[in-house]
Amino acid sequence: MKRAILLLLLAANAFAADPKWLENYNKGVAAVNAGRYAEASPLLAKAIAERPMEGTELKVSLTVVAAYTPHFWLGIAKFNTGDVDAALREWRISEEQGAIARTPYYARLKDWVARAQTEKQLQAEKAASGPKKAANAAIYRAVQVQAEAAAAGGDRTDAYRDAQRKLQDAQARFRQAGTNSAAYDSVAQTAEQAAQSFSAAAEEGKRLKAAAANRPKPVQPAPVQPKPTEFEVPFDDVGRASARPPAPVAVEVPPPADARPPESRAEARPPLSTVVETPKPPKVDVTPAYRAFATGDLATAERLLNRMLAATPAAEAYLLRGCVRYTKAMLSRTPDALLLAATDDFRAALERNRALRLDRRVFSPKLVAHFEQVRGRR
Repeated sequence: MKRAILLLLLAANAFAADPKWLENYNKGVAAVNAGRYAEASPLLAKAIAERPMEGTELKVSLTVVAAYTPHFWLGIAKFNTGDVDAALREWRISEEQGAIARTPYYARLKDWVARAQTEKQLQAEKAASGPKKAANAAIYRAVQVQAEAAAAGGDRTDAYRDAQRKLQDAQARFRQAGTNSAAYDSVAQTAEQAAQSFSAAAEEGKRLKAAAANRPKPVQPAPVQPKPTEFEVPFDDVGRASARPPAPVAVEVPPPADARPPESRAEARPPLSTVVETPKPPKVDVTPAYRAFATGDLATAERLLNRMLAATPAAEAYLLRGCVRYTKAMLSRTPDALLLAATDDFRAALERNRALRLDRRVFSPKLVAHFEQVRGRR
């Protein structure tokens, strides 16, 4: 009988010895599952205060606690009472301690964390929506005042340039602000400063326009109409410009031997003189072809020059066609054939007029150098 009473007392002491943290933990978990989140938070906080470390398979008196995860359950309670940051903090502690990874609650922890992060993003966007709208409105107003300043002639002032830099800075920071309310407040201030500077630039532009309108206009002399001049092809034809036409060449032509009798040889008349003039090289008007060449229409220029050369093989036409073909060669991926044709044209031109030159102010240095190289070989 005494032995039975002793066992009952020991059992009673064992049940009475269950720690307070376990009692608070069990009550807190039950409150979370029942949806009484405000009631669960202080209970779980007390359990954590007594036993902060989570664990599994804990032996407490005659009881084995399969999973002790108060941070996990407190995070759920905090989330449902609107404290998202506190919930994320409790879940982070739970995951760092590692015990929850050995429980069925780990997958639920990941889901709760993702949900909390989404909710936090939405809250941040909602909190920043007001400052974002204000910053956007300030930028829009600054852009409007900028247009007014430009119309008033203030776009050449220092105030305008300073305002433009501020506006560009505000626009760049607005795109990067995200959900940062403080950043949007700073953007709005910068945009307002830009608008004020644009307003000052507009006023300055108006004053400058008024001063210019009141300034007496200078008397302009009557424009002198230049005399029309003919279009000249820029070939430096030194020989033709400076030299006079060659003098006639006298050629002695003796009479036939049988036309002079022996007796009259002593009294024969002086030999007859026949004037033979050196033929002038043909010259054509290559102006239309040069106009096409100067405007980049190489196909038309070569077609016109081919037609001219078919009628009259003039030196200027050969020279200009050589320039056209050289230019086409420089623009071609297979320039060898065109360069050879250009060289042949330069030779043909120099055979007809050795004094031809290319004006270095008009033609490219490489083209002039190629022509001079061909001329030097002759």
